[in-house]
Amino acid sequence: MVKTRSPIMGAMVLATLVLAGASVSAQEAESSSEPAPADAIVNVTLQEFAVIPDTLSVPAGDITFNATNIGPMDAHELVIVRTDLPASDLPTREDGAFDEDADGAEVIGEIEELAVGATESGTWALEPGHYVLLCNLVQMEDGESEAHYQMGMWIDFEVTA
Repeated sequence: MVKTRSPIMGAMVLATLVLAGASVSAQEAESSSEPAPADAIVNVTLQEFAVIPDTLSVPAGDITFNATNIGPMDAHELVIVRTDLPASDLPTREDGAFDEDADGAEVIGEIEELAVGATESGTWALEPGHYVLLCNLVQMEDGESEAHYQMGMWIDFEVTA
């Protein structure tokens, strides 16, 4: 004997399959969406006279900078500047320091003066763009002014989308 299904039962089965498929499709869409960029950690070595990050590029987001001053003699700091200018072309003050108030460059954050051997950290939300990492201390050395930026303590740094 051949059994036949009612049209109502067929419609219910079809509706169940369609709803189940929609549910799976929604889950697949959620799992395939691109994740937010992971927060990054950048280790930066400061020394006479260089700024040396362990990477030159990170994705946008909350970026933690761990700055370590290996000296061997001078204190240093880490200043994060957003600008379209190359690191070597930032505006300077009369004493050779980067002019933190100049147009075309925005100071995003700073890890204050570190003694030799010290490590400090700071975290900032960085948007995509070009940045400069630099030391902007000016010290007297043998009766002469020593501007760390002017002496080459800077590096270009990129934050990607």
